[in-house]
Amino acid sequence: MVPTFFLITLLLIAWIYYQRAHTDHIRKSEEEAFWEKENRANTMRKKDISSLNYIQIPLENLPFPETDDEELSETQEKLRFLATQKIVNFTGITNTDLKLAYGAPNITLLTEFDQNYMELVRTLYKYGRLLYQAGRITDAKTVLEYGLTVCTDVSANYTLLAEIYKEENEASRIDFVIEQAEKLNSMTKNALLSSLMAIRNSAIGEEKRINQP
Repeated sequence: MVPTFFLITLLLIAWIYYQRAHTDHIRKSEEEAFWEKENRANTMRKKDISSLNYIQIPLENLPFPETDDEELSETQEKLRFLATQKIVNFTGITNTDLKLAYGAPNITLLTEFDQNYMELVRTLYKYGRLLYQAGRITDAKTVLEYGLTVCTDVSANYTLLAEIYKEENEASRIDFVIEQAEKLNSMTKNALLSSLMAIRNSAIGEEKRINQP
């Protein structure tokens, strides 16, 4: 008789080989599907992109205080420059899908628009942080709140704004920040939501302590 241990070992080896072959088959199928889609995308003709959801930076609604701070001044100029560029949020959309939707010849322009968006959200957070550090809290809130309207995926934009609301005893406004964060398509979304909930709970606790008779 074949020892039980030997049979178990053979079955385990057979199962491992089956799983490996199955995984290889899936990976090969996914690769073939990707390249088929990519090749099809590369044949797509140029399409009209004038109706894209371009972001128009409302410079007239954002603060630009006079400053001797070089970094703050440079950030202001960066924001003014970005206002002259075409900006579109393509977060979560692959280049392949962009080519399928708008044509392969447009991919360079579309990539530029997306890079401008990434530069915008980074600049908005930096500007808000610098204003906050300079003691210009109201201006910082205005900039960070605008960041939320363009769906920034910079986590620090959300947490700094929530911290400001906490400092100003406006815990209820943190709920809006959380609502906006829940719309994100980001790998850091859950960690961000946890941080925001912690700030919110802390703010509520602090408000209760202050309001106690």
